[in-house]
Amino acid sequence: MKISYLFVVINFLYLNVAVEGQEVGEWKLVKDSDNIKAFVMKSPTSEINKVKVETIIETTLSELVALMKDTENHRNWVFLNEEASLIEETDDFNWKYYGRSDAPWPVTDRDFITDITLQQNPIDYSVIISSFAIPGFLPENEDCIRVPYATSKWTFNPIGNGSIHITLVLEADIGGKIPKWFTNLLVTKGPLTTMNGLVNELKTNKYKDVKLDFIEEL
Repeated sequence: MKISYLFVVINFLYLNVAVEGQEVGEWKLVKDSDNIKAFVMKSPTSEINKVKVETIIETTLSELVALMKDTENHRNWVFLNEEASLIEETDDFNWKYYGRSDAPWPVTDRDFITDITLQQNPIDYSVIISSFAIPGFLPENEDCIRVPYATSKWTFNPIGNGSIHITLVLEADIGGKIPKWFTNLLVTKGPLTTMNGLVNELKTNKYKDVKLDFIEEL
């Protein structure tokens, strides 16, 4: 999957206008379309923005968790995903994941290793899936750049009537010698595209009526 450089520049100009005048530590809405909202936050310590994407969809917690844990299917909905594999799984709540991204020209492909934890709140039944990069866990590949820093948090919050409020918060440095504006574009576009992909993948009914015994429904 490749994206033209002109398209990248146009998207950057749009996002740059959207965040102009934004205060550090303040979420700024940059896109609201198809029931999906995307926000960015300027970091006080980095030139790379923090990103939040949210939506509401009719589904179940088990269906969402099953989708997230179906590693081999990530290429069908995760932004630029070319390869994904489960490195190890301690139990249903802890696993390590390898992913490789087919980066847009002129950026070199990236790969990353993350340590992932799943938790469920026993009171409101919300599910949180948190991850952080562990770049040194496996040797680096010669044909791509290892992502040095990334944290993400998916929150699935049941709000009644069979609906789930979904939030993804991401902060990442994809590494390499590329402009920070380019990194900010990819870091913003990635979660937004991924959320769209998640919604569309659930609509295929591939995970319909899945019930995981370690997940409680509202």
